[in-house]
Amino acid sequence: MRTAVIFDMGNVLIDWDPDKVYQRHITNDKERARFFVGTFRRMHYAAHDSDLSFTEALRPLKEAEPEVAHLIEVFEHRWHEFLQGPLSGTVKVVEDLVAGGVPVYGLTNWPQQTWPPRPPEGAPEAYDFLKHFLDIVVSGRVRMHKPNDDIYDHALKQFGLLPAQAVFVDDLSENVETADRLGLHGIQFTDAKALREELEGLGLLHRHR
Repeated sequence: MRTAVIFDMGNVLIDWDPDKVYQRHITNDKERARFFVGTFRRMHYAAHDSDLSFTEALRPLKEAEPEVAHLIEVFEHRWHEFLQGPLSGTVKVVEDLVAGGVPVYGLTNWPQQTWPPRPPEGAPEAYDFLKHFLDIVVSGRVRMHKPNDDIYDHALKQFGLLPAQAVFVDDLSENVETADRLGLHGIQFTDAKALREELEGLGLLHRHR
């Protein structure tokens, strides 16, 4: 029986959109797409598993790719601008789960340097919903990544859950596939309405009448 729900954070509960920021620096769509599969990915991994600041972790990459140093500095100094705030529909799903006595947990690929997320200007309470989570595993802190098996095993052990007890919600298919293979019930997030319907079908939320 499924009794708990584990949530990804980025683009499930928190709107994370670096493309919106980089559109101001790389206006050509194809060029920007190449940047994201190249330099951006290298930046992400250089910073992600490091206990150094973004500046120290990214220095070798800036030295290796000086022609895009200005783009690396956007990541270095303005990462918080990638966050567009909470996704209210999914936050309401979390609140309804908690109100119904269902424990919720987090498992996110997120750099430790920027966790917890900085609230948007003028909305200091934006991420207060995180208080509902009994525990959150942040990949940058544990030096593991989804979709690798080890971070799921680590999270389940830390949460005190068996795979058969847990539902896992993530927007990326490869992360959901690992969850399913390990015995969790994976849900690929598309929108809050579809998520709510699936959780209702599992008996974790009451159907609206």
